[in-house]
Amino acid sequence: MKTLTKEAYQMIRQNLGNVLLFELLYRGIVLPVCLRLANRGLRWTLAMAGYSYLTASNLAGFLRQPWTLAMMLAFGVIGLLLVELEAAALITAFQGSACQQKLTPFHIFRGGVHKTAEEIGRRNWRLGMILLPHYLLVNLLPVFRCLSHIRPVNFVIQEMMNHERVPLFVTAFLFLCAKLSLTAVLVGFGCIANQDTFPVARKKARQLLKGKRWQAAALLLACNLAAALTAVLAYALSVFAAAVFVVLFAEKNLAMAVLLSVAEEIERSVLFAWGILLIVADFAACAAMYYRYGCQQYCPVRQQAGYPPRGSAARGRAVAVATVLLITGFLYILDMIHHGFTLTDDLFAKTQITAHRGSSRSAPENTMAAIAAAMEEMADYVELDVQLTSDGVVVLGHDATLKRVAGINRSIASMTWQELQEFEVGGWFSPEFSGEKIPMLEEVLDYCKGKINLNIEIKNVGKESLLPEKVVRLILERGMEGQCVVSSTSLGYLEQVKLLAPGLRTGYILSAAYGDFDFGEKVDFISIRASFVNHHMVEKAHFRGMAVHAWTVNSKSEMERLRLMEVDNLITDYPVLAREIVYREEATETLLEYLQMVFR
Repeated sequence: MKTLTKEAYQMIRQNLGNVLLFELLYRGIVLPVCLRLANRGLRWTLAMAGYSYLTASNLAGFLRQPWTLAMMLAFGVIGLLLVELEAAALITAFQGSACQQKLTPFHIFRGGVHKTAEEIGRRNWRLGMILLPHYLLVNLLPVFRCLSHIRPVNFVIQEMMNHERVPLFVTAFLFLCAKLSLTAVLVGFGCIANQDTFPVARKKARQLLKGKRWQAAALLLACNLAAALTAVLAYALSVFAAAVFVVLFAEKNLAMAVLLSVAEEIERSVLFAWGILLIVADFAACAAMYYRYGCQQYCPVRQQAGYPPRGSAARGRAVAVATVLLITGFLYILDMIHHGFTLTDDLFAKTQITAHRGSSRSAPENTMAAIAAAMEEMADYVELDVQLTSDGVVVLGHDATLKRVAGINRSIASMTWQELQEFEVGGWFSPEFSGEKIPMLEEVLDYCKGKINLNIEIKNVGKESLLPEKVVRLILERGMEGQCVVSSTSLGYLEQVKLLAPGLRTGYILSAAYGDFDFGEKVDFISIRASFVNHHMVEKAHFRGMAVHAWTVNSKSEMERLRLMEVDNLITDYPVLAREIVYREEATETLLEYLQMVFR
């Protein structure tokens, strides 16, 4: 055990920097691409199934759809290829380490591409299948932690675990993965590094592990525990440092919300790094076992490191694999340019926070100042009201007249854009905002693009109004369909929106809700007064594939009640308070309170 651990360490040390750089580049590119592809695929299959959102209530029906099964099969094949490519690259790296060779990240990647292409040419599909359980087991804890943050998935897992037979099935499945895992990577070394056929490589792996299974298991467990402890320590130190920074420099009313947001980003980064550490340590341990017990006469000859490939056919397959990767990356870049530079929108519904008319308790409603305040207070969405001026300009405004916000008893619809600019709408709120003007929607969209999502409420100003058409055109011109939702009290307006932009999400605003919410394809979510929301209503809407937005939620008790009922979006005048309630973690809250006391 001690000797194997030392050899695994030497394997890692030989090419550590380049292996880590390769993993950072590979996973840093592959994961965002896969997330975006999964998001596009999910949105398409949801549309084919007649749903707008994936929730715990409609998950079973969604999974039974033929298009869903086809999409899952396609992503399964892609996943197998990506797993095999990464495994081939890591085997190339540790094969080089066994030969005392220094390999660059490019050599590691090229070796992985060539060897994956060779296995495809040999039709060795079983290699990817046997590597998959190993990857699942190695990354079990990071994956479980990720899934626990996705509310419907976490809910489904909890419900399944409550059934008597499911825990036994999960235990048996993990035991099977563990049993396969001990031989999986060694088979990979045999096929990829030694060019053995799959049956020969599997036979050699079993012979290699004969009488050494417990020793091999102990080595893999030790490597995984070391990576896990490193990740936990890094997370704890990072959160502590962030908490100190927040206490010293952040505004007191924003401290908890800022720390929760920062801690979430830290956890994502740590989970990403943890996955890299786990797989590198795991393959290093397997390489140490393979070259000590199975290939002791291995000679440090560069040709044996697996590149360049032998024969024009192998080079052709490698070029084909590389071309597919390059085309995928190019399409991903084009998709990002067209739809924005966020990694992906949420694949599953979760409770989000909308600042009502901007952050309307921090700045005058429906103004640029209120929108900026909502961004500062880390809202997920800004809810805005829009109307038309007499000369056809789409502007922000909730009331029909300016009496409440400007002291002028004239309607917005009766004035031109130039006339509106003569009035300020901030002085009524506070002298600090004197001079604040009514903004155009065009100006708001330009300011918010890539920064914050928008819920644009189209005020019902009559059946013949051009307002819905103008709003949709402004959104489409800026490519902000994924960043905006449109809501209204008029189903006719929502129908117009869907005719003009089928992919734009729409919400029907209700003061009360009864019946079955059968609005056809016109409505993707309902926006309802919070006091009318109950668990049965949320379940019924989710079953229809619609999300539930609750307004206007300003008390702690109401926020907590709606969070427990799994409402999808809270529309509130207090986005900071809502974030603290929805995303609160007791450990983080206690740490912040302790540091505030220390630095007081």
